[in-house]
Amino acid sequence: MKTRDIIVGFLVLVVLITGVLLFKNSKKNDVLNLPSSTPSIFQRITEKFGGITIPSNADRADLVSVMESGGIGEAIRVFENSKFELTVLADLPEPTTGYFYQAWMGNGTTFISLGKLNLAKGGYLIDFSSAKNYSNYKEIVVTLEKTFDQKQEESVLEGSFN
Repeated sequence: MKTRDIIVGFLVLVVLITGVLLFKNSKKNDVLNLPSSTPSIFQRITEKFGGITIPSNADRADLVSVMESGGIGEAIRVFENSKFELTVLADLPEPTTGYFYQAWMGNGTTFISLGKLNLAKGGYLIDFSSAKNYSNYKEIVVTLEKTFDQKQEESVLEGSFN
């Protein structure tokens, strides 16, 4: 074996090793395709109900599922010019025949029914307004009901204003 053959073989080996190392490093530097961040409940609800406008001075409360249904919701309230306004938006499955969703607000000891949620824009919603300021009612609950009365039956969404 000649010296020239050994040198050529060594150079081929160096080129191969360099190529492998460059290839591995290029894979390490590739940008990872991580899933985008999960949208907030507020983002998901506003997309679902498209076109809703939230006043800049409004308080918001995320409503999370307390059942396996996986529903979500958002409550938005404003007290301005001696008028209290509260809207509850919910993305929930269609209830079984004979049942409906009802919204409630509470202050820790008392709950007031806001009424039945109405099917609107692919979800459920209710608007409540009053001349009385209910800002101290921080708890919001959505229940699945069989009878429209002043008793909560099965809670499906809950949340509270800060």
